[in-house]
Amino acid sequence: MQKSLPFLENPPLKPAIWEHLDDGQRAVVLGKLAQLIAKTATVETKPEAPRHE
Repeated sequence: MQKSLPFLENPPLKPAIWEHLDDGQRAVVLGKLAQLIAKTATVETKPEAPRHE
């Protein structure tokens, strides 16, 4: 299953939760996001099982 992200849509009119975070909270969020990106980028992928269509 492939999910699509709405990059081309206009941003929401309400302020994002990001705007309500202080600098310390933003640093924590960015640190966790960086860890997840690094973990995802370094995960060994298993070859897909052959499809029987």
